[in-house]
Amino acid sequence: MIFANASLIESEKERNLCTKFFAGYFFNEFTAGYAKRIVQFNRYIQEVSGREDLGLQSPNVSFDTHAYLCHERLRSKLSDVLISDPARQVFLFIETKYLTNWTYAADVAKGMERLDKVFDTEKKPHLAQATQHYFLLTSRRKEEAAGRPVQQYAPVNGPIFVPTPARATEVSEGDTAEPAKSSFTSLLYWEDLAQMCDRSEVRQYMEARLKLCVSSSRNQHKSGYFLPGT
Repeated sequence: MIFANASLIESEKERNLCTKFFAGYFFNEFTAGYAKRIVQFNRYIQEVSGREDLGLQSPNVSFDTHAYLCHERLRSKLSDVLISDPARQVFLFIETKYLTNWTYAADVAKGMERLDKVFDTEKKPHLAQATQHYFLLTSRRKEEAAGRPVQQYAPVNGPIFVPTPARATEVSEGDTAEPAKSSFTSLLYWEDLAQMCDRSEVRQYMEARLKLCVSSSRNQHKSGYFLPGT
């Protein structure tokens, strides 16, 4: 029922999609194919991050995890989705984007800065063996619409445009070039996760919603998909 693809009134918020997809199916141990999805997800995470120490065996999923749960002086949100394996001390922090765009400064830099404080092993030696990584989950359709690899999206109220990565400019002899900011490469895609799902209803559900990622209308409530059929 939760993945019905008939016309219905449904929230367009990222939280709604995350809860239905991750808790309702993907990381739901009561759904068929759960063990296979964990294996595929671990392989996917390793490919994206280039790390072999982030594997999950018994994942726990939390939504809208706030930093005060991990650091006494932080009050902001730590991640939209936190996938952890406490026994293995593995923590995957995921900033999710669905219909909205993202920027490096707001959605990556600040999040990673908060994690540096949370995992300060000098102040928290019990986390010395913990492994963590920061990801951003977005839609591959936005890359296709932009026509080039995504590094950073324009503000949400602007057109979809992806600037080319910054390159070091030539400098005259004696000058020092400012190093270019490293591109953020830990991008996850909704489309990739949907392909790991055995149930065709789930894939169709995600396909229908991801079509809205490049809608020309910024008011998602105008979309007929969210309204009952007449």
